[in-house]
Amino acid sequence: MPADLPEKKEQTVILAADASSYAIPIVNLAVEIAASVDSKLQGMFIEDEDLLMLSGLPCTREITLTTASERHTSVVQMQRMLRSVARQFEQTLQREAQLLKIAWSYEYVRGRVRDVGLKPRLDVTYTILARSGSRRYQPRHGERSYRILLIGEHSLQQTQALSVLLRHYGHAKIEITSVETSGDSDAGQDLLRQLQHPVGNISLLGVSREQAFEGLVQSGSSYDCAIVSIHQKLDDLVLIINTLQCPVILVA
Repeated sequence: MPADLPEKKEQTVILAADASSYAIPIVNLAVEIAASVDSKLQGMFIEDEDLLMLSGLPCTREITLTTASERHTSVVQMQRMLRSVARQFEQTLQREAQLLKIAWSYEYVRGRVRDVGLKPRLDVTYTILARSGSRRYQPRHGERSYRILLIGEHSLQQTQALSVLLRHYGHAKIEITSVETSGDSDAGQDLLRQLQHPVGNISLLGVSREQAFEGLVQSGSSYDCAIVSIHQKLDDLVLIINTLQCPVILVA
């Protein structure tokens, strides 16, 4: 390589999940996004420290679904269950990454999924936060429609993530809510023109930033996925991550 050309830095896509949010379709999404931008994928399974603390309380009980019987919980018992789910997550990550021939790694850490998105790294292009709504993310056949939330300038990276997401939804009806951050009311239409996807089944709703944040608390559970620029005010980013119950793709 010529000395005057800077070395290309390897970029990373991070997928953070815990026991309540792990789902195979969200792993598939992360793998396809990493493959689309020629990046390696790092899977992070989060041992939820809030769940561990709760399981150690003397008043906490586990109720089985089949018999409705109660039994005491413990931190050791909960950790055993979490590690079992983590092994499934790692195996799925390995299988799907190898299918698309992308580099991958795995890490088991204690913390909270939402906190991963608040600690950006310079080498990370996308941070995908799996949430409790990740199980609802799975595409289904039929007349079901999907709602996608876009927040931030429509960058190339955001467009690439949206293209992968639309491929997963196939020919289903899709409603995209685009939060206008630059005052350009045509930005959303420009985004649709960039997509390599038939737009006949896509409807676009443009809303102001003020409208979006006012209604986020009421509508946060109604979205199927969100693509959000990480370049937000910290308070706004915290609100977005804490309110949305769907998978969140943070774009650097």
